[in-house]
Amino acid sequence: MNPLPHPNIERAKSKTVEVQRELEVASAELGLTHGALERELPQNVKQKSDIAWAIRQNAELERKVQQAAEDLEHVTELLEQVQDTA
Repeated sequence: MNPLPHPNIERAKSKTVEVQRELEVASAELGLTHGALERELPQNVKQKSDIAWAIRQNAELERKVQQAAEDLEHVTELLEQVQDTA
């Protein structure tokens, strides 16, 4: 007979899945924004320092958000392992 999962582990697992989904959506939206900036802005505008910085920063934020989603996926897997052994 499997013991009942600890309520805190179940809540933590549920929350990590929810946050992971939100981060994946945010990453996709950042990717769309980055693509639009790259596509739609004329080259002479993209080269201005503030605009160039914003484009680079947007790409970096997209990478960080995607990494956070991947990290949360790993946390969810760890919680599942703990839950299975509890």
